[in-house]
Amino acid sequence: MRPVIGVNMALERMAHPRTAIAAVHLRYLDAIVAAGGRPQPIPPLDDRDLLLEAVAGVDGFCFIGGPDYDPAEYGGHPQPAEELLDPRRHRADLLLARHVLSADRCPVLGICGGHQLINIALGGALVQDLPSEWRRSAPLPHALGQRPPASPTEDQYRHEVRIAPRSRLARILGAERIAANSFHHQALDPERLGRGLVASAWSDDGVIEAAELPGERLVVGIQWHPERQSGEPAGDPLFAALVEAARSSLQGR
Repeated sequence: MRPVIGVNMALERMAHPRTAIAAVHLRYLDAIVAAGGRPQPIPPLDDRDLLLEAVAGVDGFCFIGGPDYDPAEYGGHPQPAEELLDPRRHRADLLLARHVLSADRCPVLGICGGHQLINIALGGALVQDLPSEWRRSAPLPHALGQRPPASPTEDQYRHEVRIAPRSRLARILGAERIAANSFHHQALDPERLGRGLVASAWSDDGVIEAAELPGERLVVGIQWHPERQSGEPAGDPLFAALVEAARSSLQGR
């Protein structure tokens, strides 16, 4: 039996009045299927009870990315509304993350904004804009908009990521250094990590690229996009680890 992997969904307001679409990129779903799981997209419902009921049957969860979470959630400075998630998705994502993370068994993988969501849900904060706020060294061009027109496409761009030895992430990837892609302008604040989180990967400019909760349960967040790196060390092993942990959780019930 394939374990059920919940996936939060994007919410896009259309030009037509009162029209919105909830969707999830097929790359996430295909990666979960290829790893042996059954993806279950969870729409951003406004009804709290229905939202929690929708997630009750999942064996694992994959939190995907999107625009920025409202910085008021973690005491940050205001950002332009156009940079932020739709408020409805913001509410649903935070409720889902806090609920799933409070569960005893449910394994969790957070990708890009989903990685940041885990940190926020556990009481952490973000560096809100790397180009203007990250002063430790000249930052890499983490966001697409920072790259010159002649730079490689989004699927080809890679930078080196250093993995903490003996971390769960190092065991999953089987390496302590990988090439990962990058599409973000925010990152975890190293001085305000969420409760229990430990940083487990960094880019060469010191930006946190992954964090995890120590212990038997799989809770790992990564800043890169493994669904765009199928067949690479930074891609498939993460979905395989999530599905395997979900299968073990299912069998342990």
